[in-house]
Amino acid sequence: MSSPGRFEYPLPAASISVDAFNIETNDNYNSSFVIRNTGGGNLNGKILSRCPGLTFTPSEWEGNRQTITYTFSASDAGLTTGETIQGHVIVSTNGGETKIPVTARLTAMSISTAEGFTIANLQDFFEYAKIYPAQARRLFVDSEFYMLLLGIGYKYMELYESLHKDSNRERAMDNFFILSGLKGKTNLSVNDTRLEFAQKPGDSEVIHGSIKVQKSDMGYIDSPIFLQCNSPWLTCYASRLIQSDFDESHTASVNFSIDPRKIATTYARETVEIGTQTTEIIYRKISPVIARINRISLRYEDKGTLEIINNTGMDIKVEIFCRDSYVRFSARSYIVGAYTEIPFTIKLSAFLSAQLFFRKTPYMKTTVETRATIDGHMHKEIIPLIVGEW
Repeated sequence: MSSPGRFEYPLPAASISVDAFNIETNDNYNSSFVIRNTGGGNLNGKILSRCPGLTFTPSEWEGNRQTITYTFSASDAGLTTGETIQGHVIVSTNGGETKIPVTARLTAMSISTAEGFTIANLQDFFEYAKIYPAQARRLFVDSEFYMLLLGIGYKYMELYESLHKDSNRERAMDNFFILSGLKGKTNLSVNDTRLEFAQKPGDSEVIHGSIKVQKSDMGYIDSPIFLQCNSPWLTCYASRLIQSDFDESHTASVNFSIDPRKIATTYARETVEIGTQTTEIIYRKISPVIARINRISLRYEDKGTLEIINNTGMDIKVEIFCRDSYVRFSARSYIVGAYTEIPFTIKLSAFLSAQLFFRKTPYMKTTVETRATIDGHMHKEIIPLIVGEW
C-alpha cells in the first residue's frame, strides 16, 4: 500500500468488472473478475471477504490490471441444500474502496465444465454460451443439463423437451434463451441504407460491393436475401444470411456485384432486402461531358463562367452556341482537358436596350448550348440562363 504523504497525480481509480456476486452451486463454485486502474499512477489494494466460504486469489495485488479468481465452498460456509447465505466483499485500494454484495445458494446440482465454468442456473449457462457457443450446444442436449433443469425447477420442461428434438441446435438454444427471459429476439440492422456507384465513360468492368449487417446479439439468424425488382444487373452472392456468416463482433457482409453491360440507361436502382432490413443500390453512368454555368441568373452588363468537366480521359473539342448575341464568348470552340472555365459577358446592344426600356421587360430567358463529338457521337448540353434587372 502507498505510504502516508505519498501522492500521485492523476490519482489511481479502481474499476471492478462485477457489481455483485450471485452464486448458485451444489458444492464448490469458481469464477473470476477483473480490477483495472482507470486513473493515473499505479493501483494496489487488497480484498476482504465478509462471506463464509468465499476466498479470493490473490487477496492482495499491485498492478493496473489484475484478474482475481474467487472460490466459494458450500461446505465451508455450512450450507444445506436450498439454503442461502448473504454477505459482502470489500475491495480496498489506493483508488477507492468498494463494497460488493454476495448472495450464495446451495442447489441440488451444478455442472462443472472442462473450461472451468460452474453452471448452477440459467444465467450461468447463458454466460457460458456467449464464450463457448459450440460447447454450450453440446451441453444443451446432454442429460446432465436436463437434470440441472429439473434440479432448479425449470417451469418449461415440456417446451425444453420439444426444443431438445430440434436438429438445428443454434435455433433451439436461441428460442430457449428467449423463452427463459435471458434475451430478446435477435434483430438485424444495416450500416448503409443507400449505396451509390458511378462509372466513367467507356468503363464496363464489373463493380463489387458489400452491405454490412449488424446483429443485435449472439442469437440465431436465418434471413432471406432477395431483390425487390429482380434486376439482372445486380447479383447477390448468397440467398440467405445465416449464423455462420457473422464474426465475433456480430457483423456480416452481404457481397454483391453490378454488371454495367446489363444496364441500358444512365441510371439504375434496386433494393436489397435482408430479413426486414433494406439497402438501396444506385448505379450511375457519369456523363462524358458536364457543362454548367456558375450562376443561372445574371444582370445586364454582368460576367459569368461556363465550367466544362471532361470525363473521357482525353482532350476534346467543345463548341459553344447561343441564340442571343448579348451572351458573348471570346471564341466559338475550345480544346478542353479534364476541366476548364470559359468566361463570358452579358452586353446588350443599344438597340436591344432601347427595346427593353420601352417594353418594360424586367428579364430575358436564353440558353447556352455546348456540343462535343466523342467516339463519333455528338454529346449536347443545354443550359438555361436568365438575364435581367431585379
